[in-house]
Amino acid sequence: MEENVKKEGNILGENINNKPLFYNNKINSRINELTELLKEENFSNIQKCLTENGMRTGFACLFSGPPGTGKTETAYQIARETKRDIMVVDISDTKSMWFGESEKKIKALFNRYKGAVKQKGLTPILLFNEADAVLGKRRELSENKRGSDQTENAIQNIILQEIESFNGILIATTNMVKNFDKAFERRFLYKIEFENSDIEAKKSIWKSHIKTLCDPEAEQLAKNFDFSEGQIENIARKSTVSYILKGTTPDFSVLETFCKEEQFEKCENRIGFILD
Repeated sequence: MEENVKKEGNILGENINNKPLFYNNKINSRINELTELLKEENFSNIQKCLTENGMRTGFACLFSGPPGTGKTETAYQIARETKRDIMVVDISDTKSMWFGESEKKIKALFNRYKGAVKQKGLTPILLFNEADAVLGKRRELSENKRGSDQTENAIQNIILQEIESFNGILIATTNMVKNFDKAFERRFLYKIEFENSDIEAKKSIWKSHIKTLCDPEAEQLAKNFDFSEGQIENIARKSTVSYILKGTTPDFSVLETFCKEEQFEKCENRIGFILD
């Protein structure tokens, strides 16, 4: 991705590699709808219609769900398919030890995005990855209020105001939607909850990552191991490493061993006395 970072740090949509993603039918339908909406021929017409009806024209989308379910990659693939650039927000870059500096950084971030929207060309996507780091529940300020709490609340107020008048495309991803402040809920027009894939989707994921698997083998792995796509990709990488080191393709039993290792089951370590 670093080679694709152009235009003031944006990732160019045209340079994002195509990666097949597999979802449950419900999620697949929502993703397809959002992708169609963001295609320029539809997006410009929709914004025009919203403007004529006195409605907000920005689109804020929330992708929530467990780790490894494809939230971030989906944002990249939507950008690729709609030929839009992505401006990725590095949350750590928005935080500063100096009082008032974090707020300035957030404002500067949105101002830079607004400048990109005003330029000729397609509206880019503003991506807040792991957004719960800045969109969490606001702190209650007591008499002994801390500067850090004030800063967190100030940042959230700025983001709330910016989304309210937003004229672009924002995608936020989170593993912990329950930690989101309630004030953000209505700001997101599209809320898509990513779930671990069903058996059919997992079969397709297994076969896309490990080409040597036949249908019965892929189905057996899908049924026996409740893995996210990220975990399945780990197995595929282990398989590739094994092939490079040993010169032979791992057989099915070896793949099952890799899967068991991926589960990382922790045994309880008990210390005590053994009584006869």
